[in-house]
Amino acid sequence: MITARRRAGLAAALGVVALAVLGYAAFEFSGQVTAPRAASSPVSHQQAAAKPPGPNTTQPPATPAPVATTAVTATPKATVTPRAQTLVPVSAVAFGPQGTADGDNPQIAARVLTDPAMGWVSQWYATPSFGDLKQGTGLLLDLGRTATVTTVTLTLGSPPGTALELRLGAAPDLTALPVVTTATATRDQLSLPLASPAKARYVLLWFTRLPPDDAGTYQLFVHQVAIQGHP
Repeated sequence: MITARRRAGLAAALGVVALAVLGYAAFEFSGQVTAPRAASSPVSHQQAAAKPPGPNTTQPPATPAPVATTAVTATPKATVTPRAQTLVPVSAVAFGPQGTADGDNPQIAARVLTDPAMGWVSQWYATPSFGDLKQGTGLLLDLGRTATVTTVTLTLGSPPGTALELRLGAAPDLTALPVVTTATATRDQLSLPLASPAKARYVLLWFTRLPPDDAGTYQLFVHQVAIQGHP
């Protein structure tokens, strides 16, 4: 009987211990389930800015880098002026204030083109200004067609002192042949370059003052006339 009682007491004690253990375990389990979660730490502005954008984040368009450009300056082409050439007149005639009707010694005027050794000579006069009989005398050269004249050169056989006007135009008339340049001869060759090339068909050498001759009078001797320009 005593042994049975001891066993019954021991069993009761073990039951109490077991109940205590189960109660403590249940208490711990309940505390873990009902405990609140720890609050997440707030994200700083620096971390938010550093966070890479998600796949749906809209990014501003990239600004293209400026492209350097180089200005190109066109180089003007040099203007090539053609070289002047000899223009050969088709005729040379004596010319006076009334035109070809009263020129000096018209029968030999063409020699300035065909026979330079003989050339053309004017009539003689008592004074350098034609004895006050006329305003001048001359030679009219016809180029045959309109051309551009740049220079006229005379070869003279007279002493210095010849004065002349170079006249160019489209008609064989004194009023239609304006003066383009003037000159006074100081030697046997006289060059008359034009300040600007001029277009003309007729070239008039209009002498306004005569040189002295060996006889004490005044007379002009022209060996040759050469014209330069562009056809």
